[in-house]
Order: sequence, then C-alpha cells, then structure tokens
Amino acid sequence: MTKPLFPICGWCKKIHTEDSSWQTIEEYLSSIGFGEFTHGMCPACAEKIFQKRIYLESYQNICKAISSSISLEEVLQLIVSNVVKVMDVKASLLRLMNMKTKTLDVVAHYGLSDAYINKGTIRFDKSIADALEGKSVSVYDITENHNSQYYNNALAEGFRSILSIPLRYKDEVIGVLRMYTVEPMKYNEEDIRFVEAIAEQAAIAIVNARHFESIIEKQKEFLRLFQEVSKAVSSTYDIDNVFNMIVKKISEAMKVKAATIRLIDEKTGELYLAASHGLSEKYLSRGPVDKEINIMEALNERPVAIYDASTDERVIYRQEAERENIKSMLVIPIKAQGKIIGVLRLLTNYFREFTTTEINFVTALAEQCGIAIHNAQMFEKKYKEVEYLKTIHEITSLIIKNPDFNTTLPLIVMKLPLIMNTSAAALRVLNPETGKLDLVAASGLNQKFLLNENINLDASALNNLSIFEVKSTKWLDKTVQDTVRSIMNMPLIVYNKTIGVMSFLTYKKRQFSSDEIDFASSLADVVAIGINNWRNMPKPDYSINNEYY
Repeated sequence: MTKPLFPICGWCKKIHTEDSSWQTIEEYLSSIGFGEFTHGMCPACAEKIFQKRIYLESYQNICKAISSSISLEEVLQLIVSNVVKVMDVKASLLRLMNMKTKTLDVVAHYGLSDAYINKGTIRFDKSIADALEGKSVSVYDITENHNSQYYNNALAEGFRSILSIPLRYKDEVIGVLRMYTVEPMKYNEEDIRFVEAIAEQAAIAIVNARHFESIIEKQKEFLRLFQEVSKAVSSTYDIDNVFNMIVKKISEAMKVKAATIRLIDEKTGELYLAASHGLSEKYLSRGPVDKEINIMEALNERPVAIYDASTDERVIYRQEAERENIKSMLVIPIKAQGKIIGVLRLLTNYFREFTTTEINFVTALAEQCGIAIHNAQMFEKKYKEVEYLKTIHEITSLIIKNPDFNTTLPLIVMKLPLIMNTSAAALRVLNPETGKLDLVAASGLNQKFLLNENINLDASALNNLSIFEVKSTKWLDKTVQDTVRSIMNMPLIVYNKTIGVMSFLTYKKRQFSSDEIDFASSLADVVAIGINNWRNMPKPDYSINNEYY
C-alpha cells in the first residue's frame, strides 16, 4: 500500500491540501477525522525558552544600569555577578588591557578569593592571546598546562577550565571577560551569543566612562588654568608676566604647539606681539599680520578656526606656516571694556577641529587677558600720577631749598629720564647776553651730542612743544644718529617769555602719551620759574658741570 504524501511548508509548517489550500497541521488532521488537539511544551523547549528569558532579563538589567546614573564600578560588578548566575559558572572576572605594561588589570570580579585576585601580575597568556586575535570564545584547560605560572593557584581555587571572551568596542579589543568552571563545559550557540552581548555592553560602558572621564579631566584642567590666570590677573599688575603665563599654560592645557597674544597699538592702530610661546624667532619676524583675513575677522568679534593653515586663503603667510609645521589655528578676539584690543591665537602641529567647548574656554581666557590689560593700565595710570606728583614736589623742594643752580639743575636732569622713561635729558637756557642757548645740564648723553649747541632748536622749538623722530640730520655724526631716535623739546616759559628748552631723548622710536606731555609741561613750568629766579641772582654761571654726564 502506497503511503500518502503530505506537502508541508518548510517555513510555517502548513499542509498543502487536495483543494490547493494551505492549512495548519492541527486544522488538517481535524478535518480528516483525527480528533481535537491541544498544545503543550516538551522539556527541551521549556528549558530553552526559560533560558532565553533569563538571558533577556539579565541583558536588560545591565543595559538599564549602563544608561542610568549607576557608576562604572557598579555596572561592571553587575556584569560579572549576572554572568555567574546565568551561565552557572563558579566565578567571573573582568580585566582591561594596559598597553603600556602589557598586562591585564582587574576591574571587577565575582566568586573569586582575594588570594587569587592578588596572585600577581597577569600578562597576555595563550587564552588571552586567542581572545585578542578575535576568537569569540577561548577555553583554556588548566590540566593541559601544568607549566602555567598560576597553575597551583587555579587548582587551589578549584578551577578546571577558564573561558575568555574579548571585550570589543567597534574593531578594538579593550579587555577580556573570563568565566571559571569546576568542570569542562560545553557552550551552545545561545550561551555564546549571550556572553558576547554582555561583553559588548561591558566594552560600551567602559569606553563611555573613559570618554566621560577624559571630558571631566579636560574641564578640570580648563578650570585650574582659568583659576590660575584669574588669580594672576587679580594679584599682579605685571602684565608681561600674566601674558607669558597665559600663552605657556594655554598651550599645555589645549595641547597645541604654540600660542600668541597680539595687541593693537593705540597710536598706530597696528598689531604688535605682546607674548608668544612655542614659535621660532624666524616665524615671529615673518611680517605684519594685520591684513590677514583671520585676524580681521577676529577683530570684528568673531572667533576664527582654520583647519589647514597652509592652504586657507585667510592666512597670508601660508608657506611660513608650513615651514613652521603649523597645521590648524584658532583666533579669538581680546576685549577690554567692551572694545577689541587684540587677538589670542592658538596654533597646532596637527590638523584639528576645535570644539565649541574649547572655543568657549579660549574665549573666556581672552576675556581674562582683557581684564589684565585694563587692570594694568589703570594701575599704571594711578602709579604714574602719584610718581609725577611726587617728582614735581621733590623738584620744587630742591629749587626752593638750594638756590645754587650749578648743582641743582644737574640733579633735576638726572631725575627726568627715570620718571619719563627716556634714555637722556637736557636743559638749555637762553643767554640774554649772546642770544644763544647754553647747555646747563644733561644726563645720559655722549660728548659729541653735548658739543652741538644748536640741536634742532629753531624758533618753533623755542615757543612750542616739538616732538620729532631722528632720521637723517647734518648735525649728528653716524654714532649719535644710530643711537638717538626720538626727541621731545618742551619750552621753558615765564610770563609768556621763553627762557630755555627742556629736552627728552630716547634711543628707540617713541611716541609720548598725553599724560607724559602734560607732566613734562608742568615740570617745565616749575623749572622755568626756578631758572627765572636764578637769573635774578648776581653773577649767573652757565658753564656745564661735567661730573653729571
């Protein structure tokens, strides 16, 4: 007798009936008189489904712990304890790779004694090597490795085998999850998938924690630097020291090659270098940067980030940047009292995208630069005012107490370069008998200069303030011309009559501030009155006392 053929769908298990319809096995058997059916579950399926539920619950608990505020230490401890319970093993251990020492450091364990945990340094052994080579599961049979370094420790702990699963994050292996058994164990596909999933979650938790810690550490470093700069700004008026500290510290904190601070000269409107760190003298002297678009944009209150300084058209000195190995730049405006006064620039020797957090931090530091400048300017102004008043008082007292101007005027002239921060000073008095200007006192000048009695003193110099830059003159030889760069002549006037000239000279190009001019004018009035009184004394002596030169 030929047995009937039942076409059954290999996927849904339905039977293809004679009328070309598809019915479940239960429906078909009932239709041909086999009776009613009920459903149950065999022991094998029940065990499998129950195991899947346990896996799912454990996995969900671990994922929930990672996404909540539980610390990394608690998450890792939850992982090893769940592995022991679900996989029915004796113990579990999590180790992370230390690439510097080539060792595996314990970060979490469950079911192991302190003696075993502290048995010694674990280096990359065969089971670890297998896991690091990409094998999902590596079973290490202790009985086959009597020469293993910790063979006796494992036997004392009651182990027979060790199972290692790599902790992978993307393509990187960062550690190993280990399970210890008292007997060799055969793992099915479901077991392996569960442990791999748990190991993956452990890797994610560790990488996220490391990333978070690096962010926190960077923020702490930013905070420490910000506090240090703020303290320096509030405790000292030495602005050069503050700027030098900022460029050095910010280079370290931001991990960049170099940093510079450039400020706007109020008189010329040009940028000058106030401080730098990490750059060669050759690069710093490459030329003016005022016309660079990145600088101009920063001076318009916009931070500017440049990824490739060697190709970006906003950088003028691209070749110089390439030779200096400068890759990326960040330019931040410096403000003081709501006004742009300069720029803070960071330079890297690798291509870098600056984050919003980093830009905000550098902007905050630039604000501290602005505060430092404002504080220093305020202090300098107040200090100068006090020094000016003190000097005028001292000179007035000197004139009143000592009518001998052969000694008084040289003493006065010796004070002038100190308070005016010039290289030299001189006093010339109009001789009523000869009509010429006689040099009566000088400080900081050489003999060649002293011998020239008519040093750029025309009619305008006798009646008005004159400030000029020495470039080319007929009356100075090369030695003096190479030395003196700027001169300010202040007329000595009494009762609307000019009686002499007080000169201030510098060996570098110099522009005198309005405060300095006002002070020099007040000082000239005091000296003029003293000289006028001196003239009324019998037998004035206009000769030079050379011991003061």
